[in-house]
Amino acid sequence: MKLFYKTAAAALFAMAATTVHAQTVKVPEGTEVVISVDDKLSSDTSHEGDRFTISLADDVVLADGGKLPAGLKGAGEVTHAKKKGMMGKPGELNVRFDYLKVGDAKIKLRGQKGAEGDARYGTTITLTVLFGPLGLIKHGKDVEIKPGQKMTIYTDADASVELSGASMTAAAPAAAAAPTGTAN
Repeated sequence: MKLFYKTAAAALFAMAATTVHAQTVKVPEGTEVVISVDDKLSSDTSHEGDRFTISLADDVVLADGGKLPAGLKGAGEVTHAKKKGMMGKPGELNVRFDYLKVGDAKIKLRGQKGAEGDARYGTTITLTVLFGPLGLIKHGKDVEIKPGQKMTIYTDADASVELSGASMTAAAPAAAAAPTGTAN
């Protein structure tokens, strides 16, 4: 019976340790954040208007001592996608990072990434000289943004967000939840 009471007390302690009041933090405009793209994006498969998921890659310590924890989710949008083309033309891919979500609030982001695949004009010209019109079939390269790729962007406006206790604290120590003593 003692073991039951000790285990129950340890469980209550663990719940109390993880229950922390929400904290409001101010995120100033221009705060640098490192995000990670969660989805594979490619000039071959993406289309203008496609939405994709991003995550906050690293904790962000704010001027007021608050902290945005890594792992916050957000979204971005493909603003331009063009597949690789004939005659060595490279693919093109432009994306915009829109926001990170904290509870019901959104932190607006300012960031874009644009890229063009490798052109293959020299190879195309060589193949055309050697093989005539068949050399024009040579394609350029597509652009890819792989899952996990990190990019540095900035917040677009001042924001006040409320962080819940779960996102501000680590899990309760395992020792607090483990039963101690012996049954008598």
